[in-house]
Amino acid sequence: MKTHTLLESLLLAASTIAGVASAANAKTCNSYNIPVTVTSTNLVFGLPHFQTDFDVADFVDTITSRNVTTASSVIAPGVQVVTATYNIAATFCRPGNGKPDSKKKSTVLIATHGLGFDKTYWDPQLNKTMYSFTDWAIGQGYSIFSYDRLGVGASSRVSGYVAQLSNQVAILAELTKLVKAGQFVGGTGKPPAVVLLGHSFGSVISITALANNLSIADGIVLTGFSLNKTFVNGLGFAEAGAIRIASFQSPAKWRRLDTGYLTNADVLTNVATFFKAPDYDPAVAQFAENTKAPLAVTELLTASSITNLPTAFTGPAMIMSGQFDFIFCMSDCDGLLENPGAEVFSHAKSFKAVSFPGAGHGLNLHLNAAESFKEITDFLTSNGL
Repeated sequence: MKTHTLLESLLLAASTIAGVASAANAKTCNSYNIPVTVTSTNLVFGLPHFQTDFDVADFVDTITSRNVTTASSVIAPGVQVVTATYNIAATFCRPGNGKPDSKKKSTVLIATHGLGFDKTYWDPQLNKTMYSFTDWAIGQGYSIFSYDRLGVGASSRVSGYVAQLSNQVAILAELTKLVKAGQFVGGTGKPPAVVLLGHSFGSVISITALANNLSIADGIVLTGFSLNKTFVNGLGFAEAGAIRIASFQSPAKWRRLDTGYLTNADVLTNVATFFKAPDYDPAVAQFAENTKAPLAVTELLTASSITNLPTAFTGPAMIMSGQFDFIFCMSDCDGLLENPGAEVFSHAKSFKAVSFPGAGHGLNLHLNAAESFKEITDFLTSNGL
């Protein structure tokens, strides 16, 4: 596993600024509203729908109970097979005029964001030289396809008691199929290579989609994530985030959402779950709070329900999390990411685990984020992608 000191990472990040700045002026982006019809096997929420935040507080008590019967009561017996059509908001960005002069410039990264964010996680309205993975990737010659998860941003709204891992995975699989066919990529044609890129719940979605179909992608990069279930702290996220009903917290923004959509209480709970001092700017933490996206309660309940792993995948695979990731490593990722990551990806062309120094779970919003971007593209380039 590769690690740097925080000082080394900040110095390396500083050296990338010129490249990122030039990329901001050399990208072409297209926005899409993509209809997808998918079938998924969904779990069913087992409790009465929330009426007040007191109900949510009791729900958190229930899911954190050491009594397995009590904790499992939040999911009803049986499943529902659902076929539905959703509209998914997506953005495709490519270098310059979109006429690639190398294979790398034709590689498409399909980026799936995690809970608490929308697709702008990859390209926030912040200092682009420090925080935009999109601009960094464009500067290295990659194209990137990012999208809002179902129920988030400009994508279709569904009940917060319905959006969950299974339908999000089915949507990613369909979007990837369309991209590989040369659709919704700004007229650039079929890409020679596709890489799945995820953050947090987006990584769970990505690895599950890959496990379901090993040929879906040529490579995979999982950030804000770990396969070591011993230290996954999703319940701690619900507690430390002091989750509340989103539409009650901000009626102006979320009044159309049902009570199944939840969000953290305030900027301090955002910091407690996504950031780590001193490697962040409080103004950026406040930005993350101001622009946060609600999560579905059934997404929270299915976020760690990975039952199938891509053990036969032969493309390059990378797992990178902030050294102090609270949600997937209980604030210490050193030594965790390669176990069992290396075993799961034992057939991969190359596997790399990175506990990224100084950062917390919201990897892209830390002061040295640009160096984490470099880790990703250097890994892909070294493996021919």
